Amino acid sequence: MNNAIYFADLTHTANGFNAPTFPLGTSFVLSYAKKLFGSDFNFQLFKFPEMLAKAIIDRPPLVLALSNYSWNLNLGYKLSQWAKKINPELVSIFGGPNFPILPEEKIRFLKQYPDIDFYMEFEGEIGFTALLQTLQKHDFDVTAIKECEEPINNCSYLIGEKLVTGPFKQINELDTIPSPYLTGLLDEFFDFPLAPMIETTRGCPFSCSFCADGLKIKSKIRHFSSQRTREELIYIGERVRNIDELIITDLNFGMYNEDVLTAQYIAELQEDKHWPVLIGASAGKNNPERIIRTAAYLKDSWLIGFAIQSADPEVLKNIKRNNISLDTYQQLLDFSNKMGNDALTYTEIILGLPGDTKEKHFNSLRYGIENNVNSVRMYQSILLYGTDMATQHTREKFQLQTKFRIIPGSIGTYNFGEEMVTAAEIEEIIVGSKDMPFDDYISCRVMNLLIETYINNASFEELFVFLNGMGIPAFDCLIYLYEHEELYTPEIKKILDDFVFMTKDDLYNTYEEAEQYVLQPEIAQRYIKEELGINELLVCKARLYLAFEGISQMLFESARSLLRAKDMLSSNIERFLDQLEHFLICRKKDFHKYDQILTKSFDYDFQALFKNGYEFKPGSVNESSSSISLRFYHTPEQKDHISNSLKLYAETSAGFGRMIQRTNLKKMYRQFELS
Repeated sequence: MNNAIYFADLTHTANGFNAPTFPLGTSFVLSYAKKLFGSDFNFQLFKFPEMLAKAIIDRPPLVLALSNYSWNLNLGYKLSQWAKKINPELVSIFGGPNFPILPEEKIRFLKQYPDIDFYMEFEGEIGFTALLQTLQKHDFDVTAIKECEEPINNCSYLIGEKLVTGPFKQINELDTIPSPYLTGLLDEFFDFPLAPMIETTRGCPFSCSFCADGLKIKSKIRHFSSQRTREELIYIGERVRNIDELIITDLNFGMYNEDVLTAQYIAELQEDKHWPVLIGASAGKNNPERIIRTAAYLKDSWLIGFAIQSADPEVLKNIKRNNISLDTYQQLLDFSNKMGNDALTYTEIILGLPGDTKEKHFNSLRYGIENNVNSVRMYQSILLYGTDMATQHTREKFQLQTKFRIIPGSIGTYNFGEEMVTAAEIEEIIVGSKDMPFDDYISCRVMNLLIETYINNASFEELFVFLNGMGIPAFDCLIYLYEHEELYTPEIKKILDDFVFMTKDDLYNTYEEAEQYVLQPEIAQRYIKEELGINELLVCKARLYLAFEGISQMLFESARSLLRAKDMLSSNIERFLDQLEHFLICRKKDFHKYDQILTKSFDYDFQALFKNGYEFKPGSVNESSSSISLRFYHTPEQKDHISNSLKLYAETSAGFGRMIQRTNLKKMYRQFELS
């Protein structure tokens, strides 16, 4: 008897893994189903499309359950369509946050994807098991179930033109879900370059309109037990190899007492196993004192993010985020800035939110930079299924202008048996509104690239600290660069021109237009080879970073111009700036080439200045009495960290850009000592 049920959280694999993480969410659903149904079914979990296709050929399943995120919807759907050719009786189930919230929009979605038999909403554990019980009762006859119009918990489906949606249920005692780690369900994924993920909390008290977790129905906060979390961390720490990162999927890490305990457990693991080196977790939006206690245990391993999205009160009100205090943000920043030279903080700013303008966006960027974050992560407004912002009401109210684009890295041609199938993921982004013309959107994107290049990862923090001491904010320096193209070298000018061209070129008026274009075989191959459709921000940032001497020259010339305008560019300051530029080049140019050892002499004591955080007062920069020779090198620990990060991210130029964005480059810059 065929009793196979396959679960999958698929990732595109044509250019590395576009989602290089463990299939945690899907594994929860599997482990819960396995607990309830025992040996009645043969449950299996997959991450990679061609491995799943081979399993379907070898043993066609009764049920195929696939996760739906913006980065794998079409891949999963095309695989399920192909699987139905292998077994026409196959039951196709999808689940995940990428699903509309209004009934009429759910109907349109299910009509667009007619081979989806059932859709699991909200928490999949209850929905899937309720559906599986119903399928058993009807001998896995989908038609029979739909003819009965039987409502199923956390499940939606179509019968003709009619939508049937069951009641929403959730699990209050999360520990009733068996741990997919401790039960061994995720063991095989330690063999791949995937970042482990853990979840300690479900629910979000906030109602942000752009987020699928901002729905009121998801607001109740529930926790896995701290003991379970500790056991999972130990289990992972004993098995992880060549991956430095741990991702905590909680939406507001640090806001709760349990998070302090989690941080303690991670600190113990770091002491024992020297892992994780990096922790990815979204910081809570309120309760700064507890977040600070949490962060204190993790020191500089936590990439502390403050997702303000906008500093403008009107924009925040428009996206239902005005209940999050900017004072909290400031407290967390002040704490993070005291953590030491290797601390990494970031804020998130979204371009094109309802009510946003070029001026408001620039002010939000300035706000983040002048609060001394190491990185400003700049995103475009994506209209995601399952969010309030994607509803027709919001679109019309703010006259949102949208385009469609191929999600970078989310395309591939796969061997499904004897059939070659191409799948590409497409997203809808806001490129204008009643408040922001398209040309202003493009201008904002150019400024985003300059910030990615010059501010993020503390690439030039030494210069900016110095300028700040001279009364010149970093953002003023970038505005000067933005307004003075004559400073651009030919190489840099071409990269910026390419960026604008790519930003405009990969936009389509409709979903169908984008899909029709990208699925042409010759075009698809160009996307796969990254000749087209690359993440222009990350790729151009990578190109600029590889031209480090050129971008340094531009920035330092901008700094000199601003100092000259204030009559503050003395000969001593000018000599200092010349040598500081060379110092930064030695430390940071080609940082990923960890076998390079450089030696250079300076007339200023950069060791002493480094210890003081480069905080100078005007006129305090003096030459040393004698030349100081410095040796620049990577430690063995740095070499391992860089090597692991390159393996995880950097198979392509876009991957190199992702590595620059997601890792703490301060841990990768060369050390220096007297030679």
